[in-house]
Amino acid sequence: GYAPAHAFAPNVIRGDFTPRLAGARTAAEAPAVHLPMYGRIAAGLPIEALRDSGAQIEVPAAMLGGGEHYALEVAGDSMVEAGILDGDTVIIRKGDTADTGDIVVALVDEAEVTLKRLRRRGNSVALEPANTAYKTQIFPGDRVRVQGRLVGLLRRY
Repeated sequence: GYAPAHAFAPNVIRGDFTPRLAGARTAAEAPAVHLPMYGRIAAGLPIEALRDSGAQIEVPAAMLGGGEHYALEVAGDSMVEAGILDGDTVIIRKGDTADTGDIVVALVDEAEVTLKRLRRRGNSVALEPANTAYKTQIFPGDRVRVQGRLVGLLRRY
């Protein structure tokens, strides 16, 4: 006959294992920061227009470096191949600069806000989706303003 599965795993830990992890903090002890939650990132609204809700989200402090941050809920599937799904919450470090290859919140023509990968090409800026169903959009550099770059992602199941 076959030995029961637990015979091969005699050291299985059941129940609350946090006390057994030396130095590990439980979620309740870990320092958290409250960030403004600007709502769904959607066409037609600059970040400033998303700001009115007053909603906040608690984020582990360890996710953040220096600087000011805000959170956005992702709408749509244009970044799925970068692991960013519809309904995810992205953590954005405020700032108007980004390197080629960074995933950024970009304001196009002072009107449309989008989350895309930034590529600089001469005087142009390419906003690249991470989904082959969508096309890369290329704009003259003066039509695109970076409003922050992606530094973290939260997902609820």
